[in-house]
Amino acid sequence: MSKDYRSRMERRQTSDASKPANKSKTKKPRRGRNWKKTLLILALILGVLGLLTVGVIAATSPKLDPKKLETPVSSKIMDMNDEEAALVAGDEKRIRVKINEIPEHVQNAFIATEDVRFREHSGIDVRRIAGAAFANVREGFGAEGASTISQQVIKNTVLTNEKSLTRKIREAYLSVQLEQKYSKDQILEMYLNKIFFGNRAFGIATAAKVYFNKDVSELEVQEAALLAGLPKAPSYYNPLVNPKEAEHRRNVVLNLMAQHKFITKEEAEKAKSIPVKDMIDEGSLKTETRPYDAYIKQVIDDLKDIEGLEEADIYSSGLKIYTNLDPKAQQTTEDVLRAKLENENKVLQSGVALLDTKSGAIRAVGSGRGDELSNYFSSKIKRQPGSTIKPILDYGPAIENKKWNTGYILKDEPVELKDITINNFNDRNVGDISMRQALVESKNTTAVRAFQEVGAEEATDFANKLGFDLDPDTTYPSYAIGGFEKGISPLTLAGAYTSFGNGGIYSKPTTIRKVEFPDGRVIEVDSEPKAAMKDYTAYMITDMLKDVMDRGTGREANVSGLNLAGKTGTTNYSKDDRDKYGIPDGATKDAWMAGYTPSYTAAVWTGYADMKEGLYLSDNEADYSKQIFRDIMSELDHKNNDFKKPKSVTEVAMEKGTGKRASEFTPDSEKIIELFVKGTDLPGISDSYEKPSSIEGLEAKYKEDKNEIEVKWKYGKKKGVTFRVLASYNDGPMQERATINDTKFVVPSPAPGKYSFQVIAIDSENNTESEPAGTSITIEGPQGEEPPPTEGEGEQPGTPPGQEPGTEPPAEGEPGTPPDQGGGEGEPGTPPGQEPGSEPPTEGEPGTTTPTPPGQNGGRQQNGNGGGGGLVPPLNP
Repeated sequence: MSKDYRSRMERRQTSDASKPANKSKTKKPRRGRNWKKTLLILALILGVLGLLTVGVIAATSPKLDPKKLETPVSSKIMDMNDEEAALVAGDEKRIRVKINEIPEHVQNAFIATEDVRFREHSGIDVRRIAGAAFANVREGFGAEGASTISQQVIKNTVLTNEKSLTRKIREAYLSVQLEQKYSKDQILEMYLNKIFFGNRAFGIATAAKVYFNKDVSELEVQEAALLAGLPKAPSYYNPLVNPKEAEHRRNVVLNLMAQHKFITKEEAEKAKSIPVKDMIDEGSLKTETRPYDAYIKQVIDDLKDIEGLEEADIYSSGLKIYTNLDPKAQQTTEDVLRAKLENENKVLQSGVALLDTKSGAIRAVGSGRGDELSNYFSSKIKRQPGSTIKPILDYGPAIENKKWNTGYILKDEPVELKDITINNFNDRNVGDISMRQALVESKNTTAVRAFQEVGAEEATDFANKLGFDLDPDTTYPSYAIGGFEKGISPLTLAGAYTSFGNGGIYSKPTTIRKVEFPDGRVIEVDSEPKAAMKDYTAYMITDMLKDVMDRGTGREANVSGLNLAGKTGTTNYSKDDRDKYGIPDGATKDAWMAGYTPSYTAAVWTGYADMKEGLYLSDNEADYSKQIFRDIMSELDHKNNDFKKPKSVTEVAMEKGTGKRASEFTPDSEKIIELFVKGTDLPGISDSYEKPSSIEGLEAKYKEDKNEIEVKWKYGKKKGVTFRVLASYNDGPMQERATINDTKFVVPSPAPGKYSFQVIAIDSENNTESEPAGTSITIEGPQGEEPPPTEGEGEQPGTPPGQEPGTEPPAEGEPGTPPDQGGGEGEPGTPPGQEPGSEPPTEGEPGTTTPTPPGQNGGRQQNGNGGGGGLVPPLNP
């Protein structure tokens, strides 16, 4: 036993010896504990700070106001002059009910949809918050809401809909307070009387009356489900406008009611089997319109695009909305539409968008008929734009990318595509035509060729900068003449046209300048103007579109005294649609007019909302868009200034239809001023017109047997050539005597004296003239006559030509009788310019001619008396 015995020291030494030799004996520091301790301290600090922050936010939260909890505050619409124009909402469509008047299945429809644990929580739903928090981490803050019915009452009454942590903290704090002060039934009653259902309906009782024309106590399960689905997005789920979406949303609510045991699955399926369109009372939805209805509806749509706002806030949060509304322009638009459509069939519609050309601000909105569709036809409807697209998708991109001049020559010939041949509406072609004239005449063939030369990529890029959303891969040549698959709205078209009138600057159209909240917060709306095209493109398109209004398809829309640029457009029905609906070939489906001054831009559409048997625009109705445009524009306050030509554009005199510069021989009637991008190469000079050659062999002879002067000449080209004959007597001024087709001119019964003639060839095709050729002849008086005195001399009567001195004058009509010179009957006549008793001057031998070189005395003279030669006798051919 002794040998097994070891002292305590020995055992310790043995134990130490058994440990690894290289193991350090230094104690390990307690780093893990320090890290945890630090984290705990930080967590405590953050927790305290968080509690303090929450406390401060809660302490600064607004107080619960019983009046606000009961009655929503309407928002105000301010016009462009900051004057109040209208109230949004108001009390005209609010019917309040007590909770015991609302059937249980109606209450449960909202609880199942909005807050299934409403009867259990104390204002906030922790489980729902956790789910929303996970979604917000995954998709970003605000991706999913966790608001209870109590929180929604607070949000719609006391707070704004701003998506921020501060607002959520205040909302939760005030919701708990709300639950402490009011019962669940009271809170649910507030909610159901406050929420917005669309169509101006606030509260469940009002909604029951508006959509079903029923008292709330009469609502059935499927009706309750439809109403419970509306507050999420009243416009989108509007059963009158979007019945399919409304039915889908209703069925979601019915499924939730069944899931949470408020109804059975059988009851849900039975309710889902009833079509929404059979449930709605459309008559109750159609109410009288209010002033500015169309514009207010557009404001509401624009507000929905502002982050931090929901539709319910717009109607009940007491906002002050500063808009671009021009009251006079809006009233004018409504008056013109009413006057044009009131006597037409009840389904013809029209939409108008009127913008400020410089800023893109929406000044007025007009739609045809229907209260809830008040801005549908101006900004929602999508229709093929017809020829109004040509400046946007064809000629604009060609100028922008290829720097075409306005006189650029295109081929007006049918365009053969893979599956179709595109031609003009009248199937007529002229061959070569300038871009300007092609736009004036609205040629389809040239528009497609311009699109093809530019290419879909560049064309769609140009259009998309003007507010369009086109894919180059699916933008086919048919788009070049407006053959869109989905179409555009008048608002989109007007927005694009403002850029042409504003030097190429595009501003997205909007009705709103800024929004003020009751708590003082302000949201500014920036239209973000951008350069969409070069200034030369905008001006050159504008200059051509002015011609469209002056002498093209837009003449009926023109307003005298205004600098208007614009384009018309129409579309037709497809063959399948014509066969299906009994529509005649060539009938018009849509009629458009878009145009602008430096002050205002407008786009007008006229047509039918749906295709039905026999519905199409008559020839008269197809002109309504132009007439509406004209009538609105003529009443607006235009500054009447013209579009300013930029320095990047130069003017060049061109010869019509040639693509070449005019020559010195181009007639004025064939000249036109075209626009070029400064610095681009100019085309050559046209040789289409030349100066005609002078006549040849001009001579004048006196034929004694006929007592006449015969003037004859030769000219090689006779087709399309006429001759102007001028004559003078005794070196008097040349006077035009005739324009004839023949190469001979006769002067009958000439008096003695010198006769000078000039003949000018005129090419009637181009209205150009040759240099004049001249000749002269002297007719001698009777032998032995004294030379006549100069004008004003001599007192004795002279002897008329053909009468012997001292003899009686022969009877009138006998040989030797001079032409009647206006003397008294039976009295001897004296040639004009010759004093009585004098003889005519003599030059040269009788019957000889003295040619005058071409170009001498060639200027055209006015008929009348001249100096030096006396009066010219009648020289009738």
